Amino acid sequence: MENGGIISVDIGTTSMRAVLLDRTGRILTAAQEMNPPDYFPGGRVEQDPRSWENLLPRVLRKCREEAESAGIGVEGISLASQRSSIIPLGKDRRPIAPAIMWQDTRAEPLCHALEPQQKKVYQKSGLKISTVFSAVKMKWLKEQRRAVYDAAWKITGIHDYVLCLLTGNLVTDRCIASRTSLLNLFTLDWDDELIGIFGLERGKLCDLIDQGSTAGTLTNEMARLSGLPAGLPVVSAGGDQQNAALGLGLLGPGDVIISTGTGSYVLGVSEKPVFDPGERVLCNVSAVPGGYILEAGALTMGTVYRWFTDTFYSPETGFSDVDNEARESPPGSGGVIVLPHFSGSGAPHWNPGAKGIFYNLGLNTRRGDLARAILEGIATEMADNADLIAGLSGLPETFRAAGGLSKSAVFSQIQADACGRPVVCSREHEATSLGAWISAAKNLGLFTDYPAAYESAARNHTAAVFHPVHEHTELYRKIRRKKQAIYNALTEHNVYDTDYE
Repeated sequence: MENGGIISVDIGTTSMRAVLLDRTGRILTAAQEMNPPDYFPGGRVEQDPRSWENLLPRVLRKCREEAESAGIGVEGISLASQRSSIIPLGKDRRPIAPAIMWQDTRAEPLCHALEPQQKKVYQKSGLKISTVFSAVKMKWLKEQRRAVYDAAWKITGIHDYVLCLLTGNLVTDRCIASRTSLLNLFTLDWDDELIGIFGLERGKLCDLIDQGSTAGTLTNEMARLSGLPAGLPVVSAGGDQQNAALGLGLLGPGDVIISTGTGSYVLGVSEKPVFDPGERVLCNVSAVPGGYILEAGALTMGTVYRWFTDTFYSPETGFSDVDNEARESPPGSGGVIVLPHFSGSGAPHWNPGAKGIFYNLGLNTRRGDLARAILEGIATEMADNADLIAGLSGLPETFRAAGGLSKSAVFSQIQADACGRPVVCSREHEATSLGAWISAAKNLGLFTDYPAAYESAARNHTAAVFHPVHEHTELYRKIRRKKQAIYNALTEHNVYDTDYE
């Protein structure tokens, strides 16, 4: 089909997107529906699974309509999704309780109880025992919501559930499964010892398929709802961050990606499992079969900037207006330093009890100083994590950037200054969808391998390069040291552990 195309579906933390791309990887249109989770006191973060069921045909239909008007025949669908959230399903494959989202921290006491098993879990799964990942959430469900756990035929991720909505098949790919703490990175199969550590049952897990493979074909029901033809192949592309890395060309050792969205991640690549002696860097299965991703992830980075905008600006204010105020503040933000741990800390600290801090406020502090300090807090955290990844996979000449904050020229320059390396930002901000397209294009035989598909897509997109300013890099090194000193003081004096309520 000369005028063919692929629809990439990208399920993020706050929205669902469908992107129509032609056979060369050129983006033709995108449809987005906002779909944030619900935040409650006590670390509870949940979402109604029906939200994905309702939005999926809507975004597919918009892409189908655009394809028809452009004379494009849709050849397949590729799915990439957020990771580590869980949904309990009954035997009818319908949700029986709200999804417990990856940001939910109610399982923190269980993480402490499981600490003696940390080394074993890390050396097999590549993951920390953390509230972020699926297994401890499943254990929490078993201990705190036993009736739901017992009634669940399968406990799936969002990705698996949406694959089921598309194809009727309930499977998960190894890329997604590597974010559960239950997949053995060496055998690429569910690990009975890991399942036992968390007190779970193998029968409640989905069957495994390879990432980049066909999970099934579009059902008659989803075809009716979306207007797409039944029988279209549906490719399981894997996790959103792994696909963002693929979409930015993370294909060989020495490449490093910085992705700053709701959460923020520094990603490297390896041909085999690699483990950090300090257990700060995670190892996941790549979106490319046979590969592995090294990941240092921080939590709620982009969410902090959104919180600041929503809280301190009028509803009609856009991020560009906030950026303009941040631009007026000098590097160093008038001395204000932010620890952006507003919902705990991931790498490099891995402290779920950490809290957000604004340090060194004065009567001369302006709102723009606070805005810039948040951006600097995020960028310096990413620089710390970039150093961790570079220590395991090598220091790159440049960093490639993706995610919502990479749209900000102010932030991208701060990121380059903080890392001391050029940062390359694609002018197309659909890295995850591009990665999913690459996966499907290879699967459908449009290209012989992943690099060829990436090179085709890359020719359609331009990039902006932000070069570091040496004086600013030196300043941010000092700020990084001061941030570390502030964090150390708070932990050494048990400030995070003190209950003031």
